[in-house]
Amino acid sequence: MKKILLIILAIGLLSACQQKEAKTAFVKTETIFKQYKGIKAQEAIFKQKQQAFAKKYDSIVKQWRQEVMKFQQNARKMTPQKAQKKDQELYQKQQMIQQMQQQESAKLTAEMQKQTDSIIKKVYDFFDDYGKKNGYKYIYGKNNTGALMYGDAKLDITDQVLKALDAAYEAAQKK
Repeated sequence: MKKILLIILAIGLLSACQQKEAKTAFVKTETIFKQYKGIKAQEAIFKQKQQAFAKKYDSIVKQWRQEVMKFQQNARKMTPQKAQKKDQELYQKQQMIQQMQQQESAKLTAEMQKQTDSIIKKVYDFFDDYGKKNGYKYIYGKNNTGALMYGDAKLDITDQVLKALDAAYEAAQKK
């Protein structure tokens, strides 16, 4: 009986020694989100949209200011009632311009957040596929929130993942 237990124990030890250690690595998430071409492209698009919005808004404000200056120059020639009416109109126009600016800014911010969330989901989905295809049991994210405080540089796959992620983005752009 002791021999059988010893044989079973020996077989168990041999099989345990033969099992591979789980393949793990980490990725510097800040690097991914700063250097990923998909994010850079999205940032460029929103920068253009913001510039176009600013240009449009500046044009409207410039017109309003010109109206105000014209009113100020002609106010002395107007009756008090007419001056008050024009002053009210200009004030209402200013309020409408500010409201328009706030609404368009909120719309642009919401659109940007939606796109950002979509990109983040794509990146995490990519990590799932990348980990499975490359035999990883775990890929940790190293960031400033303390999820991974240390990682052996040999386990850092940030560059490989970033290259593969960019290649996947470029391939999707060609389609």
